[in-house]
Amino acid sequence: MIGYKLLDSSIWVDYFVNGRFKDIIDSDGKSLLATISLIEIRKKLRKLKIPETEIKDKMSFLKMHSLLVNLDEKVADKASQLVTEKEMLVADSIVYASALLSNAELLTVDNDFRGLQGAQVL
Repeated sequence: MIGYKLLDSSIWVDYFVNGRFKDIIDSDGKSLLATISLIEIRKKLRKLKIPETEIKDKMSFLKMHSLLVNLDEKVADKASQLVTEKEMLVADSIVYASALLSNAELLTVDNDFRGLQGAQVL
């Protein structure tokens, strides 16, 4: 999957709420998304009191523009290593492991990823 970009939930939430990163979301081809990001995105949209019908539409749009990276045993093993070695939060470690194992660049606005190889904080 060389050449892919994995979008962190922060990019999608910013896109849905503020309209930022349209160039990234609307670019040709699909981006990758860690499955745990589905939970993070729904949670953040619900906290913002966005109506469930609108959340459903946004999630459908997201899935049409993404290839999901499933949380399988390889991702879980790599994530557990990152939690220990880099002292990452579990959700962040799953997102980062998903990007690493997919040979994808991680795009995010989350400063927790700053300084990590292959991660670009926008």
